[in-house]
Amino acid sequence: MKEILVGMAEYNRSANEKLIGTLRGADAAVLIEDQGAFYKSVIGTLEHIASGEIGFLRRFSGFFPYACLAPHRFITGNIDEIKAAFHDDPPALYAVLAEADSLMVEFVHAVLESELTQRVSYTTAKGDRIERIYWNLIVHVLNHSTHHRGEISVLLDRKGIANDYSGFNLYTK
Repeated sequence: MKEILVGMAEYNRSANEKLIGTLRGADAAVLIEDQGAFYKSVIGTLEHIASGEIGFLRRFSGFFPYACLAPHRFITGNIDEIKAAFHDDPPALYAVLAEADSLMVEFVHAVLESELTQRVSYTTAKGDRIERIYWNLIVHVLNHSTHHRGEISVLLDRKGIANDYSGFNLYTK
């Protein structure tokens, strides 16, 4: 199981790097344009990806002790301040997402195989109490990023911006 999660986390980081490379070459007005997506724009959707990864890393830090997470600013910092620092600032957003992706890879390497089958619980942003098997939550956050990269791909396609950053088999050997 852990090998699969490591592969998914490394794929997530690589796909996001390639996505960011695509976005750096795009017209900034296109990236912030409201295209009617759930998070409105390409940048709005990418902000959601970054916020989701950071939010789950914060949750993961409370389940078991991880040396890689404990001192990190994403875990110890004020979440609203962290989000505000990259809101509507694409270069800052790209840097934060790259940092979150690297931390996610480090975290997945640190997870013990024996922890993955443990049941963990947390409270959602809406106040609901959720209990799941740990590996399910890790897959969830990585799949969440894949889902929204696909959404971004459609937004870029609509604007005629070439993009091909999301095939898992492109990043595995």
